[in-house]
Amino acid sequence: MRSRPFVALYVAVFVATMGISMVSPLLPVYAERLGATGIWLGLTFSVFAIVQTFVGPFAGRLSDRYGRKPFIVAGLLVYLIAALGYLTAQNFYQVIAFRAFSGLGTSLIFSVARAYVGDLTPRGQEGRWLGVFATADIVGFGTGPLVAGVLREVLGFRSVFVAMAAMMALSALVLTLWLPRHSPAELERRATRRAGGTVTRTDRTFREALSDRVVLAVTLHAAMVAVAAGATLSFLALRLEAGIGATPIMIGVAFAMQDITGGLAQPILGRIADRRDRRLLVAGGLAAYAALLASLGVVPSYGAAVAVLLGMGATSALSMVAAGAIQVVAGRRAGMGTVLGLSSASNGIGIVAGSLLSGVVVSLFRLEAAFFFGGAVMAAGIPPFLWLTRGAAVAEASAPEPRAREAEAAG
Repeated sequence: MRSRPFVALYVAVFVATMGISMVSPLLPVYAERLGATGIWLGLTFSVFAIVQTFVGPFAGRLSDRYGRKPFIVAGLLVYLIAALGYLTAQNFYQVIAFRAFSGLGTSLIFSVARAYVGDLTPRGQEGRWLGVFATADIVGFGTGPLVAGVLREVLGFRSVFVAMAAMMALSALVLTLWLPRHSPAELERRATRRAGGTVTRTDRTFREALSDRVVLAVTLHAAMVAVAAGATLSFLALRLEAGIGATPIMIGVAFAMQDITGGLAQPILGRIADRRDRRLLVAGGLAAYAALLASLGVVPSYGAAVAVLLGMGATSALSMVAAGAIQVVAGRRAGMGTVLGLSSASNGIGIVAGSLLSGVVVSLFRLEAAFFFGGAVMAAGIPPFLWLTRGAAVAEASAPEPRAREAEAAG
């Protein structure tokens, strides 16, 4: 994991995620200042996920064919343009348009970067590598809102967009200078073809990939987690403020604690995922997370809510790191980028569906019902996951990586 490609991807994703999460919570406020109301405010949150749903699978599949680095760098540049677009927007329509454009950047960066890490990962160590790499995403996402709050307080609203643009430029520069064009897995496939050997096919269609039960299972898992996230992110701030009396700073701390806890737990849980039954770890993490999510609808105090969010961070990390390890194993069969791209699409669908359906639930019942709904959806997805993965190979025996291949990749 100390190889230059891994470090470059880690730094780039951490900086990019922090920049993205700095801006995301502010966009509805920004759009409202420019005149947005009702459904337009909702679109400032969800429109990026709609774009991600349609673009993500194709970005992943094309990266299997043409290499991953160009897609990741292009995604960072897309976010750079979006940041400058927010800065110069004259009306809320432009804010929504640049938010949609940023969905293209999301599709190009995150699933493709994870696919590159999947290419780097030695067999049998998927949980360990993905667990460490996930800290870049999760901790970056958790610290971004705190940094944004300081910048907004000290330098003003627009400084947050400037900081986001600077972070995207830095990430693109790091990857351009440090990341090899082709991952070790790509170099190995090219060498095998030149030698006249047989290479595992990685350009499968989406239908062919989803015919693999494990691919279908991890795609379903991503959707379940996203539905819960959509329900939580849409109404958690309101629950904390209106139901418990939390201040804006307390709300920011609560959001950050969940993400930071999950991020710090990932490396430890990744090692566990390499030694224990990954199917049961995914199911157990989902069950615990579902129960904790539902309990957010009834917690009586801010302290209890923070304790629940800490537990959600840890249990979500358990489920996600085990599922991520399974994704890498499935990706070696069906195409790493294709599998991660399908996961990106299901994530986008889940966020939109979770936001909209939980809104309907709240309108029919009350605010607390959104958390019961999210927990119920996640719990309902556990039996299909276990059924789809029954008897399937979700782990591989450890195999040492040749030093020559690592040296070639670093060059």
